[in-house]
Amino acid sequence: MASGITAETSRYCFLDLDFDDHRAKLATAAGFVDATDTRYGFTSQDLRLLGGSEISRVKDLIATDHEWSSKATSIGVETKPPVGGNRVVVELYWEVAPMAAENFATLCANGSIIPGSKDKKPKPVPTGSSGKPLSYRGSTMHRCVPGFVLQGGDFVLANGSGGESIYNGKKFKDERAGLNLKHDQKYILSMGNSGKNANSSQFFFTFDAAPQCDGKHVIFGRAISGFEVLDKAETLGTPGGDPTATIRITDCGVFGPLETPGAGYWYDAPDPDSFSGVSPIFMVLPRVAVLAPSQAVLEKFQKAMGDAAIVTLVSAETYKEEDAQISRLNELLGSFFVDVIVVAPVCKAIIPKLSLPKSWSDAKVTMEEAIIDAKPVEAIACVRTKSWLAKRDWRLEGTS
Repeated sequence: MASGITAETSRYCFLDLDFDDHRAKLATAAGFVDATDTRYGFTSQDLRLLGGSEISRVKDLIATDHEWSSKATSIGVETKPPVGGNRVVVELYWEVAPMAAENFATLCANGSIIPGSKDKKPKPVPTGSSGKPLSYRGSTMHRCVPGFVLQGGDFVLANGSGGESIYNGKKFKDERAGLNLKHDQKYILSMGNSGKNANSSQFFFTFDAAPQCDGKHVIFGRAISGFEVLDKAETLGTPGGDPTATIRITDCGVFGPLETPGAGYWYDAPDPDSFSGVSPIFMVLPRVAVLAPSQAVLEKFQKAMGDAAIVTLVSAETYKEEDAQISRLNELLGSFFVDVIVVAPVCKAIIPKLSLPKSWSDAKVTMEEAIIDAKPVEAIACVRTKSWLAKRDWRLEGTS
């Protein structure tokens, strides 16, 4: 099992959900661009940096190229990053359901490095009694019912009838404290099971209140970021539960607040020096909260930042009192829902009255790196160059 999995080290985890194998399709298109750069006159080997009419030409060119047409036909072609990224961050309720939390965190962490550990490289994923790797990585979300649940974790049979816990492969008991919690809102994380005291590796997120699950399924966490990703998943659901497109967990692990990117997507860049021919790069999408005096100004920020960030809007028209604005911004920072706060110039008088949560100060993030005064047209550039994100060894979307 993954060593070092405790409530202190693993309170947060992440899942990267890929829809309709978009990642593989984007990689194929990028490989084509790289291989035919000279032949077709592309200006860059990096698909993400192509622009104008070139990007719309990629699909047709692949389809008519004798070396690549079969690939284009078999998997289709994707040439744009996923809007909203792919990452969902969850908080685990260790104090409520420690066995369920440890089980989930371990299945996320196996095969990766836990933030803060001294490990230089990940340890091999252990094999379970089923003969399958004990990891959510590569498994699918097999059930998706709009207005109800998104369920996954069956890395054994991939159909909801399998699964395996970290506890010698045995099913484990329901934890009463988690069983007593209510499925009363969206984005709750709960255990899937095959009956009473029959928990393994399956889990589900709620899309709405689900009182029919109360007392039957152990709640052990909630999504705290990536709501837009879960909302995208819901659009692929059906009343019968079979998704209309594959929803795959391409990566997962322990989320270290201020150490692990909170949003983004995977881009498999062509790399002739790599054994696989690609080098996976996680393209980070900044999670930005914007405080502005009105909805009209907020819409200007939203339009200016476009798809280059995950934006949360905080309007002074809604939070009329200054104390309410401060409370809302502190809530967003304290829950690690956002990475940066951008304040419209007309509201900048509030900045000296804001303070960073202790966890942020402990991580040596300064006020100037977390709270930025900027106009709409300069907001995303300021986030990319002045925020604490710019100091991490990360690849921010829109930068080279």
